[in-house]
Amino acid sequence: MKLIATSGPLEGNKYDVEEDTTIGRGDTNHIVIPDRSVSVIHCQIHFEATGPVIKDLGSTNGLKINGERLISAPLNDGDCVSIGKSRMRVEVVPDDRLPLATVVSETLPEPAKPKDEGPRPTEVDEKRVEELSGNIFGRVMYYLSRKIADGGMGSVYKAEQFGAEGFIKTVAIKTILPMYVQQDDFVSAFVGEAKLVANLVHQNIVQIHHLGRHDNGYYIAMEYIDGYNLTTFILEHKDRSREVPIDMATFIVSRICRGLEYAHNKRDEEGKLLGLVHRDVSPNNIMITHEGEVKLTDFGVAKAARFMKDDDEYLVGSVEYMSPEQADCGTVDGRSDLFSLGLVYYELLTGVRVFKCIDNDIDGTLDRVIEARIPDARAIREEVPNSVNDIMMKCLQKDPADRWASAGELGTALEAEMYSKGYGPTIVALSKYMGEIGLS
Repeated sequence: MKLIATSGPLEGNKYDVEEDTTIGRGDTNHIVIPDRSVSVIHCQIHFEATGPVIKDLGSTNGLKINGERLISAPLNDGDCVSIGKSRMRVEVVPDDRLPLATVVSETLPEPAKPKDEGPRPTEVDEKRVEELSGNIFGRVMYYLSRKIADGGMGSVYKAEQFGAEGFIKTVAIKTILPMYVQQDDFVSAFVGEAKLVANLVHQNIVQIHHLGRHDNGYYIAMEYIDGYNLTTFILEHKDRSREVPIDMATFIVSRICRGLEYAHNKRDEEGKLLGLVHRDVSPNNIMITHEGEVKLTDFGVAKAARFMKDDDEYLVGSVEYMSPEQADCGTVDGRSDLFSLGLVYYELLTGVRVFKCIDNDIDGTLDRVIEARIPDARAIREEVPNSVNDIMMKCLQKDPADRWASAGELGTALEAEMYSKGYGPTIVALSKYMGEIGLS
């Protein structure tokens, strides 16, 4: 393809673009535009199987294709690319047309007018003049590169967040299905809960970065986890007819314990407990990174999900890991999450999903959960130590009062089990083990 500059500093120049090409003000670019309104590395043209694509690399003033500001778009014959003061006409084969890339772009509101703070600064106040204050607004833009998963409420995508001067951060975008956006009670709960959990910053909890709106829907931008969920981890062992090492299972559960401990004890700015309960601790919502970090995801979204009108559709994915009081629509607290985590621990150690939902019999599964009759794990796997079995079975008591009092107490018991005799499992050991089972 060719780029023909029709106006601006490069007017009259023609460029053959046959490989990945960057455009910007900096001297290291393939095409250098001497224009201060152009970022150092402004954009890039790369070639996909179906043709050339141009992508904004987080420029300050943006990239326009045929007058429309976009993050990424295919280049077609006759297109006009605007970069700063420059205009370039594209010459490509017409058959190279690509489908438009998916972009989430949110325009933030205009900044609030500053309050009258008295006389203007004098020369003595020069330092204060240079300091920032008040509101800073811009545009939050994401490029959705691929779908990761579909869920009951929407889909999750791998995406790139763009900032100034080539800043790019990989994130995950969770979208909400339009059918739920029309339900005012769900939207209210979803937004409120997202605000609550936005300040959960812990190494064992997936961080939420941003809650936004796009067209008629909502989305959440969150930490992208390069790894696998625990469901995949368990299935990989079954496919290999291999049992999860007891110390690895204990380590994974202990890390989730610490994440739950932090969340359960989280307070607001006035020191009042938020009373956060995950309500959906399950293998699908536990992630292991390639570096061996263990993280709990979907914190807060599960609570909002109880406002959905079609409860049965949602419960299919989570009923198997509910606590008896949750299944019976009773009051839940942090000990409910510990029951769910106990079920995850049991499945890691034995390969058995205690309350497996068979033939989509949700009511029958709920009845079994409420009864909470759970066989001894040692009857399935003899080498499970008595001490480990006792810790786990205390999580799985029907009455919350008979369980561990808190996630912190459970976490301490698990860590004592792992490390009281000396060296025990670490994230490095878990990372190496993931490689051994083909999940590197």
